[in-house]
Amino acid sequence: MTLISKAAITLIISVMSLFVFHKPPAPTPADKVVHYEYGVDAVSVPVIPTTTATTQPDAPKTLCEQVFDTAKAIGWPADQLGMVVAIAQRESRCTDAFNPNDPNGGSYGIMQINGFWCQPSRYWPNGYLQAYGLLTKCTDLYDRETNLRSALAIYRYSNGWRAWGK
Repeated sequence: MTLISKAAITLIISVMSLFVFHKPPAPTPADKVVHYEYGVDAVSVPVIPTTTATTQPDAPKTLCEQVFDTAKAIGWPADQLGMVVAIAQRESRCTDAFNPNDPNGGSYGIMQINGFWCQPSRYWPNGYLQAYGLLTKCTDLYDRETNLRSALAIYRYSNGWRAWGK
């Protein structure tokens, strides 16, 4: 074996030993940050690690955190969950609001779905959302899960956020 071959093998073994025998440092809380994209602006929300040996009860989730969890559970695309929360925050502050001033029959619930989607029309005699079995009357949109399922159906029908002006 030549001197160069021995040096190369020694170098490779030395570099490999750095990774094998020295574990990388554990992540710090500063490393654990989740980024939610809200339109153009990005908002960073720190992820608080949970431990199993805690003596304090978990803090109750905010309304918008509940919206996020529900939207995720019913099947909203993962890359749209941040936008769902942003729109819910903008439209209703994540509450079951009603806007009677909307000229399309009012706006209902968390995502402020226009009454247009749940009222009879010439194309949908019982209403678009009723035709898909998502609800029976517009006031069903005050239920968080029903509202988010209906919003998902409208999102898919509109090929995106057009129904919300995005």
